[in-house]
Amino acid sequence: MKNLLRVSGWISGVIGLIMMLLGVISVFAGGIFLNHHWMNYFYPGSMFVVLGIFLFLGTMICKLPKKE
Repeated sequence: MKNLLRVSGWISGVIGLIMMLLGVISVFAGGIFLNHHWMNYFYPGSMFVVLGIFLFLGTMICKLPKKE
């Protein structure tokens, strides 16, 4: 479970960073890149990064000792 959360966190973070980089490229290209406005890349990308952060927090919770 812990490794699954960690791997999905990395995948989510990488997807988010790629989408945010496409948004930055879109801004430098004049606001439109591949027929999409830059907000179509940046805002979903930031949500993927936030999801990755929460998945990493989930791995930290899995590491906590269980109380008996």
